[in-house]
Formats: sequence, C-alpha cells, structure tokens
Amino acid sequence: MSEAASAVRWLLDQAEPEARRIAVQQIAKVRGREAPELLLRALGDDDWRVRKEGTLVAPVLDRREEVIAVLIAALEETVNIGLRNAAVDALVAVGPDAVGGTIDALGRFGPDARKLAIEVLGGIAHPRGTYALADALSDEDANVSVAAAEALGGAALAGEESREHATRALVGVLGASNVFLKIAALDSLSRLSARLPWSVFEPFVHDPLLRRYAVAAAAGSREVPAVRALALATSDPSPTISRDALVALGDLLAGGPVEDALIAAARRALDPAGHDNARRAARDAEDSRARAGALLVLGLMQDIGDVPLLVDALGDDEVAQRADMAVRLFGPSIVRPLLATARDAAAPLQAVALSLAASLEGADASEIRSESRESLKSQSIEVTSCAVEVLGAIGDATDLRRAAQLVAHADERIAAAATTAVSELAARHVEAARELLRESRPPHDPVVLGCILLGAIASTQPLLDEDVHLLERALEHDDPQVRRAAIDALAQTGGSAAADAVVFALSDEEREVQLAAVRALGRLGRSEPLVGIVMDARDPVLMATSLRALGEADPHRAMRLAGPLVLHADPAIACAAIEAVGQLDVAAGPESSAYADREDVLFAALDHSDVEVVKLSLSLVGLQPGPRALIRLGLCLDHSSRDVRCMAAELLAQDKSAAAQKLLRVRYEREKDPTVRDAIAHAVSVRSPPDVASGERLDSAAATAQGAKVG
Repeated sequence: MSEAASAVRWLLDQAEPEARRIAVQQIAKVRGREAPELLLRALGDDDWRVRKEGTLVAPVLDRREEVIAVLIAALEETVNIGLRNAAVDALVAVGPDAVGGTIDALGRFGPDARKLAIEVLGGIAHPRGTYALADALSDEDANVSVAAAEALGGAALAGEESREHATRALVGVLGASNVFLKIAALDSLSRLSARLPWSVFEPFVHDPLLRRYAVAAAAGSREVPAVRALALATSDPSPTISRDALVALGDLLAGGPVEDALIAAARRALDPAGHDNARRAARDAEDSRARAGALLVLGLMQDIGDVPLLVDALGDDEVAQRADMAVRLFGPSIVRPLLATARDAAAPLQAVALSLAASLEGADASEIRSESRESLKSQSIEVTSCAVEVLGAIGDATDLRRAAQLVAHADERIAAAATTAVSELAARHVEAARELLRESRPPHDPVVLGCILLGAIASTQPLLDEDVHLLERALEHDDPQVRRAAIDALAQTGGSAAADAVVFALSDEEREVQLAAVRALGRLGRSEPLVGIVMDARDPVLMATSLRALGEADPHRAMRLAGPLVLHADPAIACAAIEAVGQLDVAAGPESSAYADREDVLFAALDHSDVEVVKLSLSLVGLQPGPRALIRLGLCLDHSSRDVRCMAAELLAQDKSAAAQKLLRVRYEREKDPTVRDAIAHAVSVRSPPDVASGERLDSAAATAQGAKVG
C-alpha cells in the first residue's frame, strides 16, 4: 500500500466527519487500484458532506475505466442507500465517459438498479444516453419507464437531434395505458418546448389527471385552439390549473410577436372567472411567475378598472417588463387612466408611466403633451427630466421656450434632458428657434442656449455668417459648457472654417471640451489631427475617442492604426482600441475586404496575454461573425482561461449551425472543468430555428401518437 493511500485510510477511520472529508480530497493523489476502492468507501460514508466530496473527486481520478466500473457496480447496492445515491451523482460528474458502461449495465440490472442507471443517463447530456432512455420507455417495470420519460425532459442538452428523438419517443407513449407514464411524458414534452400540433395534447384537456400537463404543453403551440384552451383554463376551478394557465398564456404572449388572430382568440375565450383569477394573481407578490402572466392577461382584457394593478406592477423590477407589455396590449385607450392613476404614485412611477404613454402607438399626442407640461412643475428631478424628454420628442413650437428655460438648470440630469429637447424641437421648428435666438443675443447673451439652437438649425439648413462668427467667439468663452456647445454646433455646421476652429479646441484645458473637439473633427472629416492623437496612445480614453472619430473621417486609416494598438502592453489601451474597432462602421458585407480587415484586427487581439482583453475582443467577434469567425471561436474553446472558453461556447451557440454544434460537442467530450461543461451543454441545448424536415418529422410523430390512442 502506498504512503498516500495509507494516509487517506487513516483519515477515513477518524470519527470527525471533517477529517474524513479532507481525506476524500486527498484521494486524487493516490495512484493505482487503491484509488477506486477508497472512493467507494468515501461514497458510502455516513456523513453527506463526505459523500458529496467523493462525487466531486471522482472525475479527476486516474484509472478512469476502473472508477466507472466500481461506480456502476455500486448502483446495485441494496443495503447502503447513501452509497447507491452517491454513485449516481459521481457517475453524472464523470460525464460522457460513463455513458457506455451505464447503457451496457441496463441489460443485466434488476429494476431498482435500472432506475438508478436511468437517472445517470438523464444527468449526462449525450446522444447515446438519449437513445437509451427512449428505449427504456418500453421497460417492463413501470417505475423504470416513468423515470426514463422524466429524464428525457432534459434531452435538449445533448443537442437538437436528441431533442427531436426524445420528442418522437415521448409522443409515442402518450397512447399508453400507464397514467403516470403519460404524465411524465407530457411534462417532459413541455420542458423540451416541443413544437407539436395542438391535436396531440387536446385529447388530454378533459382528463382530470392529465389536464394540468396538457394545459402546460399548450404554451408551446401557436394555434388558435391551443390559445383558446389556455384562455379557458384561466377560469378553471383548480387553483393549480388556473395558475399554470396564466403562466403559460403569459409566456406565449411574451415569447415574441403574436398574430392578431391568436390575441383575438384569447380575448374571446377569457371570461369573468378567469378575469378574477388574473386579478388575484396580479396582486400576489409572492408568486412572480403567476403575477407576470396575470398582468398580460389583464392587458388583453382591457378593463379600465385594472389600470391601478398595472401601474403598481410597473414599479416592481420582477414584473415591470411584463407590466410594460400589458400596457401595450391594452392599447392607446389606456393613456388617460394610466396618467391619472400615476399622478398619485411615487415619482419614479410617474416618470415611467409618462414615458410609456408617450411611446404607445396611436396615443393622443395632445393629451400627453398637456400632461408633460404639467409635470414640468414637479418637484421631482426624475419626473421633470422625463417630462422635458417627452416634450423634446412630441412637443410643438411652444414647447421650445419651456425646454430652453431648463438648459441652465442646477441639476445636471434636467439640464442634459433640456439640452437634447431644445435640439430636437429647434430642428423641427426652425422659425421658433430663430425667434428665440434673436432674444438670446446681447444684452441677454445666454451663449449656451444660442450654441444649442445654432447646432440644431445647422442640422437642417446652412447657418448665416454671423451665426458662425458667434460660435467661433464662443470657443473662447470662460465657461467650458459654452465651449463644448459651440464645438457641437460647429460640427453640425461643416466647412473648413468650422474645422479649423475646432482644431484649436484640441488644446483646451478641460477634458470634456477636448473630447468634444475630437468627436467633432470626426464628423467634419478632418483626419490629420486625429492621427497624431492616436499615434501618441498614452491616454486610453482620448485615444479611443480619437480612433472612433478617425473611423468616421477615414475608416481605412483608423483600421491600420488600430492593428498594433490591440496588442498594446497596457490592457486599458488595448481594450480602448478594440472598442473603437468594434464601433467602426463596416457597411459592406462579410465578404468585403473592409470586413475582413476588421476581423483580422479583432482576431489578433485574441492572442493578447490579458484575459479581459481577449474576452472583449471575443464579444465583438461574436456580434457579427463572418465565415472565418467560426474557426476562431472554436479555437477559443481550447483557451487556457475558463471564462474565455465559456464565452466562446455561448457565442457559438448563437450561430446554431451544424458546424458550430459539432465544435461544441467535440469540446464537451474533452472538457474537464464543470463550469465550462455546463456552459457547453447549455450552448448545445440552444434551439435552432425549425426547418421543414424537422417539422415533418414531428408531425409524423404526432400522427403516430394519434394512431396509438385510436388503437
């Protein structure tokens, strides 16, 4: 016996559980046949913490085949239940290597051990396991077949092919006589988000035992009968079924664009009992899922009396998004009661309601303008800034003067909102802007407002010579806010005179004025001063801003300068360069040379020694992946950093191509880190868009199930 094995045995003999737990950690240092034996002893320990440590150490032991063999044998244990259950967890932790042996053991195990083997296969995302679980649906032991049906609910983690195979197999047993098997199959089909015709589930809607599961499955169907069934089930006498129906109907409505026919069908089927259930659920702060679904149902029903519930939910982060959607479902008729209810609410809710009302398609703009003007008198900074933002978007010429009065407000948030609003209003109402500008000339001389007005006017028509001279003089003003406003206005003006004046501002002592000048030079197409700043590359923020501005003035030159900077020794400068490259506008498609140049720069950054730099570049590569990006993302699955490997898996999942899925599965077989394995498993489970072939296969499976029920 080795010295390491002796030390572990001695510790495992100690009465103190913590000593035994530490002993289990040391099993990884034991070489030879003694390691599996010590692992088995740890998994049979009386203390759950010791057993848990054993499941964690199992995947890293040498003699992997022997470890798997002893763990599979432990599934037949009949006395030490703790050992048996821990062996299941350990095999799942070992992963795909344990699948083959577990499948082979199914043929020789008794019913109890077969059920445990099914749990193992259900816990490991692997196509072979999915097929074995599907075969086990016909097991002679009812407990084993039900366990297989339950385990198939996680088949999507093994990929789209496994999901489809599991779906076909589960549909095939819906005609079985075993009620518990049908319950497990319906529940797993719901977890698989199976795209099946409603006709598959409809026969079970009136079965007292199966109704709940059929209703839940209806959420995966976008057919009128399915939506009608969900809406009707919201009034079910069973609180559980009505709650599940509210959740499912809410998920369906929130799951993407919904056809008008489906919304109309749901509205017609909802009745007073369902309305009452939705109201109760909308008040239940403890059940956020039911509340979220109920809010959307209230939006469908369009009852003015429910508006306070919707307004209240807008202030709850857990359901605010669904409340927003519910208001939009309600439509423009909600504007008046929404605003009236919000007046008595807390300031943040008032702001949210006003902003939401202004964004509703078909809403009465005059009513919202009137409310916004009143809200300008609010003592709340949040409400006032929201009101001025709304007026900037939908206000008329008279609102220009109202917004202008707030440009110099003491609160920065209000002043910023007012500045934006003045620009928007002045661009739409040039005559009103000119009139206000004449009033702002000396002796009044509110220069900031004058610069903002001139910038807005310049975006719609050429400025007068006297306007340009005013902006040039403003560049020498004592107030940096004035100088910055003048720069922004000159950027809108255009021309060499404006550009020359802005170049002067590059030496301004105020950082924000410098940055404004850099951005303005980009819009004005003046590249030479920007090249000098980028080449200096000492200040990450100034360099990145200059590089982005240069990208606007001369994209090809910006790309050439960015190449070396993404590998700069200072991670801050490298990240700044990467961010700037990511924002460069590459209008041509992935086949263009400009697009390839951009990818080359980002690919180079993937070799940086700093992990954060690599992650940033990786995130940009994944935003618009060209044909070559798939290969680079695959290479990043082998990166030394766990975080990089996880991110690469997530980005490959978005591709959804067969090549991406293959890369993920190959890496899954080799990956040892459990966090990365989980990320890859999740990535493989991300569902690709349905195609005709898969739809035909599922329809065929549905027909088979229907035939089985008829038979």
